[in-house]
Amino acid sequence: MNKKGYTTESGGRQNGFAIEPEITPISPGESRKSFFLFIGILLPVLIGGYYYLKTLDIF
Repeated sequence: MNKKGYTTESGGRQNGFAIEPEITPISPGESRKSFFLFIGILLPVLIGGYYYLKTLDIF
């Protein structure tokens, strides 16, 4: 955290640091990485769930 002048509504500061952090927007590159990571986690879970349910002879 940096020591810019971000404070709470009451103007309070804690240990010299601002309590509310500076908001940094997400870049398009970071958004794309997050999307691919989400898909990369979701696909194995769905495939594993399908094979798990297949072993239970539900389908």
